[in-house]
Amino acid sequence: MSGKYKELEYLHHIPNGGSRNKKEAVNLKRQGVRAGVPDLDLPVARKGYHGLRIEMKYGKNKPTEEQVKWLVFLSAQGYATAVCYSWQEAARTICRYLDIEESGI
Repeated sequence: MSGKYKELEYLHHIPNGGSRNKKEAVNLKRQGVRAGVPDLDLPVARKGYHGLRIEMKYGKNKPTEEQVKWLVFLSAQGYATAVCYSWQEAARTICRYLDIEESGI
């Protein structure tokens, strides 16, 4: 869909998740990795928002305290935020944010 909707070229994943060994975790923290930062970032202004941030979850997982803290902060700073439990839900959220057709999701 990024060929048709150029804004989607800027959608990117924030690689904060996953388990790492202690040395790698220390190195990433020094580089600026922060716990709780939402997984997906769409830095495109729409509907009075500066951009869209999405936290991805699966199954019965819930956002952590740090993730909720980030979502609340980003919302207060003028970003649209969402927690999505599937790629389909995330795609629908992005389409609604950009006001583009949801066909094929």
